[in-house]
Amino acid sequence: MAGIIVADASDEAALLAMATQTKCVATMAGPFARYGGTLVKVCVESGTDYVDITGETHWVREMIATYDDAARASGARIVHHCGHDSIPWEISTLMLANKMSEKGEELARVDFYDKIKSAPSGGTMETALGIMYGKESKLKKPAAVKALGFDPLLKLQGDDSKGEPSQFATSARNVKSLEMAKGKGGQVRTLFFMAGVNGNAVKRSNALNGYSKKLVYCEGQAFGSTLSATIYLAGLAFYGLCLAIAPIRALMLATGIVPKPGQGPSAEYMDEGYLIVEGTAKGSAGSIIKSTMQFHCDPGYKGKLNNPQPKHQVKTTNLVINNEL
Repeated sequence: MAGIIVADASDEAALLAMATQTKCVATMAGPFARYGGTLVKVCVESGTDYVDITGETHWVREMIATYDDAARASGARIVHHCGHDSIPWEISTLMLANKMSEKGEELARVDFYDKIKSAPSGGTMETALGIMYGKESKLKKPAAVKALGFDPLLKLQGDDSKGEPSQFATSARNVKSLEMAKGKGGQVRTLFFMAGVNGNAVKRSNALNGYSKKLVYCEGQAFGSTLSATIYLAGLAFYGLCLAIAPIRALMLATGIVPKPGQGPSAEYMDEGYLIVEGTAKGSAGSIIKSTMQFHCDPGYKGKLNNPQPKHQVKTTNLVINNEL
């Protein structure tokens, strides 16, 4: 068909031919640790920009360790985590850091309170199960990552980096179980399943952009009461326990309780979905700045798409930054 280029993810020559015909490749073909490495390689070699929607931090570390120097040489801009993982938290942190800089302060800490209604697709579950129980779980740390000698997410940009880590470090202290509300108007938080990925994305951005030399990042899912948070945690623990037992996991996949690749939430469910990311930033001199980003439909799937209906073009995303002190 005219205008469509077909390239298999395992065919390096075909991928290279495709990459050389465009300025930027946007890929959604995961699991990326299984299917994505060759595409990154050819984009780096051809100087073609690249973006993806991966949430696989271990693979991102490998790509940075392996191709960062070559990408600088070719001019290719390789940008991971450009989907639901982790654009809302990345943009919110960037905007909060910029606002804090306008006050003459460095961003010292950022807390995120997530409110979400969404459901994973089969591709997302395939990636997660592969990392936890599949062949990806058995992979050893790649030689390139070991050779670097420090966390690739802290790798500096620019020709004068000399292979040294950035001085702008981020400490991720995400909510791990249940965090009670703090102070008047505080919110109860539990662990958010993608908080670790989002924190690592911010770590990389801070290392490159220099928001703060000692940034603390803390994210959790927000609830209106301790009871609702506890019920959520109990359900999450039960679901995780079932997935951990191979026969039950197989039954969940066979019966559709866990979606398979190509399956996912219905259009109606996605219409009812939402994401609200509330951020609270603290500056080096004590200033507080708050932000709110809202998606008015499923943020993981429908929120990314160019929907032809005007109501979705208008209702996609809002970001509000407020100075409190």
